[in-house]
Amino acid sequence: HCPFCNVCRSGKGLGIDYRHCMRCNACVSMTEVHHCIPQRLQGNCPICHEDMFESTEPLRGLKCGHVMHLSCFSMYMRGHNYTCPLCKKSAEDMSEYFALLDSAVRMQPMPQAYAATTSNVYCQDCCKMGNVSYHFVGLKCQHCGSYNTRELQRVDANIMASMWQGH
Repeated sequence: HCPFCNVCRSGKGLGIDYRHCMRCNACVSMTEVHHCIPQRLQGNCPICHEDMFESTEPLRGLKCGHVMHLSCFSMYMRGHNYTCPLCKKSAEDMSEYFALLDSAVRMQPMPQAYAATTSNVYCQDCCKMGNVSYHFVGLKCQHCGSYNTRELQRVDANIMASMWQGH
């Protein structure tokens, strides 16, 4: 039982395997990295929209710190969604999947027509922008290595060069 949030959670106990985060107003595991989001359990599950604070259903914290019901998380992931429905950051550690994408990029060189094409991207994971080589498999963030990016603009260097030569 936690005297701060007045909820009984399963586990060994407060101060043993859980601690209360006053900013989140929630009990959090002492063995996992905690990403603090103020009052994160005071809202509704982003999938089923039911209240999470008084829910007796197990909850699942995402890598970004947002929370949803475990059953909702399982259903959401079965739909091949790997980003948080609230902030769009990767929901889990995606390093193995990103390594597979790296291999796919290496094994499938771009056709000559696209060799000089670059993309301006925004990374949903590190919140930075950059310019990367265009590839139809995915656009890898140059800062954190994530493929959880959004293409803002595509630039073909060959077209740009011919435009400059024409003037």
